[in-house]
Amino acid sequence: MKKQSEEIIDEELTPAIPKKKIKDTRVFKFVWNRYFILTVAFLVWMFFFDQNSFFVHRELDKQIRLLENDEEYFQENLDRETEKLNQLNNNPAEIERIAREQHFLKKDDEDIFIIQEEKVEKPQNKKNE
Repeated sequence: MKKQSEEIIDEELTPAIPKKKIKDTRVFKFVWNRYFILTVAFLVWMFFFDQNSFFVHRELDKQIRLLENDEEYFQENLDRETEKLNQLNNNPAEIERIAREQHFLKKDDEDIFIIQEEKVEKPQNKKNE
């Protein structure tokens, strides 16, 4: 009986402070709100699982950059080749130069000597094992 009387005295001396439960907090109520849960689930779905997810867009952006680089490269090559074609169409001396250098054509009274340099491979040093 003494224990009960001590508890009663303690309760009378100390004011009753209501304990807040976790379920009563504003944050808990906000997080468990059905609209918040649906919004988070939608964002997770769109970010990771959807056909147009963030990761798919990153891969597609990489491919676009590579294709743009290829486009620049091929455009430069096209410009160079167009310039060469214009020179061939307008300059007969250029046609003769290409015929001699690349196709080894010659005039009737000429002799052509083709000199090729041989690549000599250096012997590899053998380590004593």
